[in-house]
Amino acid sequence: MDHADFVTSSEENPLNRVLDTPKKEFLLTAPVLLLSEHILGSIPLWEVKSKNRREGLREKEVVREVYYRGEVRKIPLVIYASGDLGLPNSVDLELFRGFERWALRQLERKKTLEPIVKISGAEILHAAGKEPSGAAYAEVDRFFLRMAGTMISAGRTKTEVAGEERTRSSLTRKRLRSNKGIVFKIFGTVVLPGQPNKKGELVDKYEVELASWYRDSLLMGNCFVIDHSLFSGMKGSLSKLLHQLLHNLFYLGKGHAEQRYSDLVRYWQIKQYLAKSKVIEQFAEAHRELVKRGFLEHWQIVPVGQRDQKDFLFVWDAGAAWWKTEAQLPTVQAKYELGEAHHIDADPVIDPFLSALPEPSTRAATTSVTDSNSAARLLDEIMGLSGRRKDPEVWEKWWKRAIAAVPHPRIWLRIGEVKERKARGERINMGSYLAKLVKIEAKTLGVPWAEDENRSA
Repeated sequence: MDHADFVTSSEENPLNRVLDTPKKEFLLTAPVLLLSEHILGSIPLWEVKSKNRREGLREKEVVREVYYRGEVRKIPLVIYASGDLGLPNSVDLELFRGFERWALRQLERKKTLEPIVKISGAEILHAAGKEPSGAAYAEVDRFFLRMAGTMISAGRTKTEVAGEERTRSSLTRKRLRSNKGIVFKIFGTVVLPGQPNKKGELVDKYEVELASWYRDSLLMGNCFVIDHSLFSGMKGSLSKLLHQLLHNLFYLGKGHAEQRYSDLVRYWQIKQYLAKSKVIEQFAEAHRELVKRGFLEHWQIVPVGQRDQKDFLFVWDAGAAWWKTEAQLPTVQAKYELGEAHHIDADPVIDPFLSALPEPSTRAATTSVTDSNSAARLLDEIMGLSGRRKDPEVWEKWWKRAIAAVPHPRIWLRIGEVKERKARGERINMGSYLAKLVKIEAKTLGVPWAEDENRSA
């Protein structure tokens, strides 16, 4: 199958090869595992920190991807900034990771997390792996103020509302109203050191009120496992944002992830390029860092669309470091005594943003099935995974039919399941086992040829 002209990958692109550097740079420090709350971790909240940006955006539209009722769904959200402080950036992400690490220590010591927590600037800097300084303490102040003022709206985006308005005649068109829907916060009231709290007492630490949905979700163990030493060891702002995004996408895709370049531009407020070579260069260092640390095994950039709709699709496959960390979830949950068995008094994990989940779109569900580039990538992946077959032409023909019938995200999920079983040491024929799983998917969808139980793939 000849589609190499359409793909730029980590293997083909010299900008993304690991450069020869002193050996000590390749030595990985011991893993420092922390739990990152899952709901917030699946929202592309953060943006790139830029010294040249004169005025930060006050709001941005994002899409949160979730696994809901057996399929990957997209929830439209709007992030509203904290006034002139702007939207949370990659430095805030580093400090938030430090806050999460500190919160876990409190959980380990107290077996719970109070609705209002008290933390000093020195504690959060130490937990984030940052050196204390005047500038660092100022960043901590901005972090808490920015996070306290940030709001996440679950509802129709402004773009959707404007689209509906454009369909009306000019005579009936009305002024657009604020369409925030349900608005959620991460931190409620934040009291800075030296300021009076609700009791009128001057505080010597930051007093932070946690949103109930965030706290309950954390206590119930609804989390990702993150190697904090891997995260904090990365230098680039894009590297850290990509690391954060891929944790959710790899979770959904069982080690496989795809995202449009235009989405990343909007999420992270980075410059958008039209030339593939410039896009490669823009992400070269981020991919290099993640590959070097074993978080990524392989990546591709695939041109999609045409003319004025031209875009690029990033395709990633998780590396050994992600698989190894992901497997530690039960152990880390038990260490901090998280979950129903330990917090029966906590409310069940209710994902508040599901209230904005749109109705399933038949067109959206079949988009990946009709994408020839997506089909080609899937077939290449499956052929590589299948190994030598007795009748390769029949095998390839069977898979072409399956790829045309079954939504591609479902097949990628099954590929991830097969890889996971193999990584656990199970003795399976990966190709045959995958075919069996996909045949079950096809049968569930009512595909005629899948009903024939006697047909062997």
